Amino acid sequence: MKQLLTPRWLLVELTGFLFAVYSAYNVFIIFRDRSSMPSEGVLISAVVALAFAILAVFMWTAGIKGKKYVIFMMIRRATFLVALLVLIVLKVRLISRIINYFDSTLFYTYLYGGAYFLTLAGFLILFIYYAFILKALPFHTNAAVALPVSAIILFSLSLIMEIILFFAYGMLFEANVLRMVVIRPVFYLGFIGLSLHFLYPLSTTNVKLSDKTQSTNQ
Repeated sequence: MKQLLTPRWLLVELTGFLFAVYSAYNVFIIFRDRSSMPSEGVLISAVVALAFAILAVFMWTAGIKGKKYVIFMMIRRATFLVALLVLIVLKVRLISRIINYFDSTLFYTYLYGGAYFLTLAGFLILFIYYAFILKALPFHTNAAVALPVSAIILFSLSLIMEIILFFAYGMLFEANVLRMVVIRPVFYLGFIGLSLHFLYPLSTTNVKLSDKTQSTNQ
């Protein structure tokens, strides 16, 4: 049990929990507002709930390895990429709506739009990292550090922008206190945790490479 209680294990479990909370919140919204929500809104909330449930399972199964789990790991990888692609498409959809209401004379519109653009950039970075960099990690060590760190910075800046929006403008953008005070931070902290999780394989690879080098020299 002591071996499980490591910072990495806690990061994986906590990040999975944050994604599960966000997924559960979207399910809650469907049941609470299904009578007043348009069918499109119900569908989007269901898709988001499923995507974040996939992200939660992705984190909680991070420790599964071995040849007998090859098929499972392939499915895990594919579903993660699909979930991330869905979130990218939905974020682009939201940004297109924000552009329509953008007012260059109002400072808060820059913060609001900036948070969404930075989040989209973070999603794209994570997708590129997991789809193309991770599988060839020993050959892209610089990118393996730069991309997750960049994602952490982008999600952190987005969270800071939304905090400024809340304290400077109150509930101007969100009528729901729970969503603004709890759920939005849960969203960003989840992806910050995911980005931190993606930094770990680099250290593992470096250890393996150094071991091989030492054995060769000996």
